[in-house]
Amino acid sequence: MRSGAIIALLQSTVFMLQALCKPFLAILNSYLMSMLRTPNPRLPIWPRVPMFLIMILLILVCINSMLIWLI
Repeated sequence: MRSGAIIALLQSTVFMLQALCKPFLAILNSYLMSMLRTPNPRLPIWPRVPMFLIMILLILVCINSMLIWLI
């Protein structure tokens, strides 16, 4: 494969990953923001998982998607 074809393939792959990640991150962000407004600091889905662990997971997912965007 030529280098131009490889770059085009990588760009299309990154674009596809961005398109797949954005709706998921938007839904997760709105869900977590609504959970932060409640007095209960734990998620009803995972009753023993503190909210800050979920926020750390969200931050890691966002950093990962930003790194994919930079490629």
